[in-house]
Amino acid sequence: MKQFILTLAVAFLFTVTSAQERSNSELKRDFEKEYKVVLKSINDAETPEAIAVVGEKVNALESSYSSHREFLNKALFPDNFDESIAKLKAQFVYSEQKIKAIGESAARIAALEQQVESLTAEVNKLSGENTSLLAQLKEAKAERDSLKKIVGTLRENIAKRDKAVFALVDSLFMQYDKNTEPTGDVQKSQQSKLERSNVLTNIKRAASDNIEFLSSTLLSGSDVAKLYGEQRKFESSWNGVKNLIGNAYLSNKEKAREIPTIDTMIAEWHAKVDASFWKALNNLFSNATLNVAPITSAGDIHNNLAKFIDDQLTGAGAKSDVDPYEVYEAFNTIWTEELKPVWVPVMKENNMITDANAADIDTKMQLWYAKVKPSNWLLYSIVGLLVIALAYILYGRMKKPATA
Repeated sequence: MKQFILTLAVAFLFTVTSAQERSNSELKRDFEKEYKVVLKSINDAETPEAIAVVGEKVNALESSYSSHREFLNKALFPDNFDESIAKLKAQFVYSEQKIKAIGESAARIAALEQQVESLTAEVNKLSGENTSLLAQLKEAKAERDSLKKIVGTLRENIAKRDKAVFALVDSLFMQYDKNTEPTGDVQKSQQSKLERSNVLTNIKRAASDNIEFLSSTLLSGSDVAKLYGEQRKFESSWNGVKNLIGNAYLSNKEKAREIPTIDTMIAEWHAKVDASFWKALNNLFSNATLNVAPITSAGDIHNNLAKFIDDQLTGAGAKSDVDPYEVYEAFNTIWTEELKPVWVPVMKENNMITDANAADIDTKMQLWYAKVKPSNWLLYSIVGLLVIALAYILYGRMKKPATA
């Protein structure tokens, strides 16, 4: 009987132990299974709403098994319970931030897409207006006042269109890393956008319009100075993007045709605006009959102007039949009303003259004025004579005898 009871007790204990072991085994298995499901949900989430739901699952998993932490920390390998939950939370935070970043990037690209459409419309609108204005320029040569207005409006429109062209290019390329050439579907998409936006056509049209515009005989000196600065900016912008356009968005055949064509047009524009710039600058002085040595390069600008003033100061360049003050006035008008407000900023921007050079001319102008300024001796003499005459009259009245 005792043997039977002992056997029965051992069997009972064995049964209880086995049941407990099965329970622990199932607990470990269930946790690992649920862990994998939650981890997959984190990796599969693509929207802010989806990742928010997964965050609740992470918290629920931790809460559900926290009472078994001690057992699971011993049973799980290689990561225990605490480490597994920590990794799950870290993966959740990473996915949440990635989804947020993708959303922000999508919004930014959408905004840039809108900007591309807007700038494309602006470029097309300005190009159409420019074509019309160029036609009016050819037809209205007899109406000089009207021509001046047309020239001014055309110059402003051309400048706006040229600026808009490269704003459009920037908008196209800002959607992607400039240091990484797009491939596959992204490349095809960009090629399509490049074609729809007529980027290369508008760049060629800009160069062509400016070349034709420089042929106008109604451009003022200040117009030419501004066109010079705008050409240099346009050329710099083209040189900055042409390799990216060629390598990323054009076939080898297109690249071999389009890039050299535009390079040639911009080089022609460069040469034409150079010639117009130096001609207009020299005309400022020749039209005022000022014998300033011809200026044909950046190095001549300060040197020739300074030498002309120095010659006036020493008398080496003065003419006996011309009032020195009139010469000063003519030069000063050009320097203060034409060169300093319009030409000098362009010259500085293109490294043709420095702040020190401009300051040196200003100093020489002050010395020149001090040398030729009108004398006041005649005015003083007249005032003196009037004072003497008045004193004589008053004295005569005082000496006149009184009548009886």
